[in-house]
Amino acid sequence: MGAKAQDDKLKAFFSTICTSFVANIRALSLYPPEHPETQKKIVAFLKALNNYLKQRPALTMLFINNEVVVENKPMPELSKNLAKLIDRFEAMKLQRLVFRSGVTQGEVVHLFQVLVPLIKNPSEADLVIAKNQDRLPHILAGALPFDTDAQISYEELSSVLETARKSVLSFSGQLKDLFSDLEGPMSKEKVAIAKETNDTIHRMIGTGEIPMKTLLYRRSPDPDPYIHAINVCALSVALAQQINLKEALIMEVGIGALLHDIGLHLSPSIEMSKTAAISLDEKKLQWEHPIRGAEILMASPGIPDIAPLVAYEHHLHFDGGGYPKQKSPRELNLASMIVFIANCYDNLRRNRPERKALSLTNTIDWMDQRLGSLFHPLLLKKFRILVKALAGEEIRG
Repeated sequence: MGAKAQDDKLKAFFSTICTSFVANIRALSLYPPEHPETQKKIVAFLKALNNYLKQRPALTMLFINNEVVVENKPMPELSKNLAKLIDRFEAMKLQRLVFRSGVTQGEVVHLFQVLVPLIKNPSEADLVIAKNQDRLPHILAGALPFDTDAQISYEELSSVLETARKSVLSFSGQLKDLFSDLEGPMSKEKVAIAKETNDTIHRMIGTGEIPMKTLLYRRSPDPDPYIHAINVCALSVALAQQINLKEALIMEVGIGALLHDIGLHLSPSIEMSKTAAISLDEKKLQWEHPIRGAEILMASPGIPDIAPLVAYEHHLHFDGGGYPKQKSPRELNLASMIVFIANCYDNLRRNRPERKALSLTNTIDWMDQRLGSLFHPLLLKKFRILVKALAGEEIRG
């Protein structure tokens, strides 16, 4: 079979699987998951998807500027036929769907059950999708990890998208593997993956394959917890380099930063709500996750001693505030104070249930106002120098 014939066959398959995806959304908007009509469509979609995933590790759909792009192949006819759905996805800030090898029928059904009401009411859809990511260990959904100009064409974006697929998006898939089915200490295999991911992020920062300017300046407001972990790792490593820490310590800071929120992923028994509002159980999980994270990492073989400290202290303030609540102020580890700054910055730059993402300038202003209370003064000044150097005139002073 010639190259053109193979390409045409692949495009026809992509068109079929996208059409099947849409058919499932429509079916679940009319019938419950156990209805025969819904079951038939779900099974057909999953069969086609798994046939592809037997040969490739993932299938990526992108919805950008009124275009459907599957595995970097623009689908103009599909874009035209699905124009109304793409508009709804745009309102939901849903730019990417990545299905990875191992995806189950339960995951697919849960994804559709989350999407159907959001298509009708897209308000805060990105927060709802992010909250349910733990229920989708083999599916990545949400915005791209960087802001895109509404007027930019797919052709102009293609090289950047390819870089994102190879770096941030692929790393977020690895982190899903690390955090999924976590019932206690990390296995040796998962610790090895964490170290390899941290090493690769560190190398890609050094070579410019992960541009720090993109993470700081063009950071998407997408609340995806895996992209957040990658950003906090990259920013913490950059700040550690800025203050001239030894290379071995920088690598340990990176591991602590990458796993700082691992306590949020310890097989929670609570059912994540399908609205942006946070339930009492979810609040309890948030307040307790530093303790849970420290316990996981202390019992995980091969984890650097700094990492459990970072997990425990990454929400503690320089002046003694924050959580877990302390009987008296404690002397914070340097790595924890570095990760606290990077974590706070990235949290302010992504959408959260309690507030929308801030601009770069407003984020730095907010942090400046808390210098010496929330943040170590010298570390925050060093971080500001780093941001100013990369963002140019976007921030004042």
